[in-house]
Amino acid sequence: MSAEDPLIELENLESPRTRSIINRFNNEVNELLANIIDKHYSRIRELHDEPRVAGAVLIREGIAVLYRGSTEEVYLLHRDGTREKLLSSHDKEVFTWISKVHGSERLVAVSASLEGRDYSRTYIVDVNDGEIVYMLDGIVDSFHKVGDSLIYVRNYRTEKPPDGGDIPTERLVMLQDGREEVVWGSGIVGAGELMGRVFASGDFSRLAVTVQRGWRSARLYVIEYGSWSSSLVEEADHPIRLAGWFEGPVYVRAKDTGDELVVQGEELGIRGILESALVSGDKLLVVTMTDAVHNVNLYDLRVKSWSSPSMPVRYASISIQDEHNGEFLLLASTPSHRHLLFTVRDGEALTWDASMAIPDLEVKDLWLRSSDGVKVHAFYISRTSPPRAVLIYAYGGFGISLTPSYNPFFHYLLERDYAIVIVNARGGREEGEAWHRAGMLENKENTFKDVASFARFFKALGFRVAAMGSSNGGLTVAALATRWPEYLDAALIGYPVLDMLRYHLLYVGRYWIPEYGDPEDPKMREILLRYSPYHNIPSEKRMPPTLIFTGLNDDRVHPAHALKFAEKARGSGHPVYLRVETTSGHMGAKSAVRALEQSYLAAFLEKYLEGR
Repeated sequence: MSAEDPLIELENLESPRTRSIINRFNNEVNELLANIIDKHYSRIRELHDEPRVAGAVLIREGIAVLYRGSTEEVYLLHRDGTREKLLSSHDKEVFTWISKVHGSERLVAVSASLEGRDYSRTYIVDVNDGEIVYMLDGIVDSFHKVGDSLIYVRNYRTEKPPDGGDIPTERLVMLQDGREEVVWGSGIVGAGELMGRVFASGDFSRLAVTVQRGWRSARLYVIEYGSWSSSLVEEADHPIRLAGWFEGPVYVRAKDTGDELVVQGEELGIRGILESALVSGDKLLVVTMTDAVHNVNLYDLRVKSWSSPSMPVRYASISIQDEHNGEFLLLASTPSHRHLLFTVRDGEALTWDASMAIPDLEVKDLWLRSSDGVKVHAFYISRTSPPRAVLIYAYGGFGISLTPSYNPFFHYLLERDYAIVIVNARGGREEGEAWHRAGMLENKENTFKDVASFARFFKALGFRVAAMGSSNGGLTVAALATRWPEYLDAALIGYPVLDMLRYHLLYVGRYWIPEYGDPEDPKMREILLRYSPYHNIPSEKRMPPTLIFTGLNDDRVHPAHALKFAEKARGSGHPVYLRVETTSGHMGAKSAVRALEQSYLAAFLEKYLEGR
């Protein structure tokens, strides 16, 4: 035990005390919701079993598509309209992403998580015959095939890299003749730093890569292939995001004064917040954002002119998936559509696969002022008026934008006449890098105030109100539930970061120091202690009924955050419940496992929001 933290033993997941507490909480929540879980499960399971596009790769033959649903499968959609299966997941595997192997017209990479772990296995598959050419264990990304060599980025979390650097860190490695060798990053990529996506010049003589320290600073390097010497192109106290190569690196400077898109050393004028960009030949596709709504723009790098292809939908989350010879592949989803997969060439959009989920859904923009007068945007999504209850969903961190997209759990709640409110709180990037910085480090409490303003608004209108968030969003909702419990009738907190004084010591928490601040720094420790949910469980107020959910396989955010908070809150007499799943992690779970978990959430909301 520790005098500072009497529950520190719960950080040991193998401890008998930890296992006993997990069993006690699981048994208790089963008993609490026993009569109402099953009524929700079958429909939620149906929604999770419906195939959804989770990622795609554009190649000469067509599109290799990763579908997730009752199974995870990769199909090749041929340009003549036919399709064939390339790969299926094994029993405990969850396919999490698919990417191109650059330099090859035949190879794609598919990552398979084991029951939700970040640590995974990646299959390199030949699309011509479905043969698995390579199997790589661990956390790897950004693949290039050069001759008989495979080059990629490897993440080192639990074991030091071969060069002896401190963890967590990353290196560029080369696999040749079954042997993996570190070729770049030694002495350059430090502990707590991440490498971004690697882009190569057309002749593969040079590589461009960024090295990020957290989500607020970066360095851009150009590496000479073969000698592996490198030059520092740019170092900045803001994020740098690579978009490709056109006579040199093309990249975005995500400054708090506005985004800058750099081509051949010169800035291109852009409007709105730049979410993503990708080069294909002499074309550049850019996704910008205004009021958290995505727009697509195309730039001709030779003629130097902009155009705006028409998009299939509005109020969509759009991500650029891939490119091939001047053609771009995009994936979108909306609250109404599970997915929209389409290509853009010469300003024309061609839809390859679309799935409508909920007809007659209404999406509205909502603006409120936070407690300090700052205007904050949210999406209000509903099918009926007035709604049965309101669920507020928030994240607010790491420069991640919340845009309107499909969610099976939200689909189910909308069918039950709930309204969903997606809050673009400070800490995200919906209003640019300045918005991100207004909700990080010493400004982190702005995130909580923004979300609280929406909870207070709907509560004042007489609605039953719940808040939901996962990971950093779990921190946001927990801060709301401990500081302003009177604004909520229920809280759902998933896979959360809750102990802000020890987060940097657990799993990969060291990566998050630039976002949250270093607890070893006395000034930041004081700020973190001021809002850390684990250290601010109220004694004068009663928390709303709260269900915390996590998974033992979460190797990114340690389950101890959830365990310690739940045990401490319960010891203080608060109605806080905990469910720990044994076959899920931060990367997700099989559809049946995720559906069961969300059945508990739906049952909890029914019990405390619907008065049954």
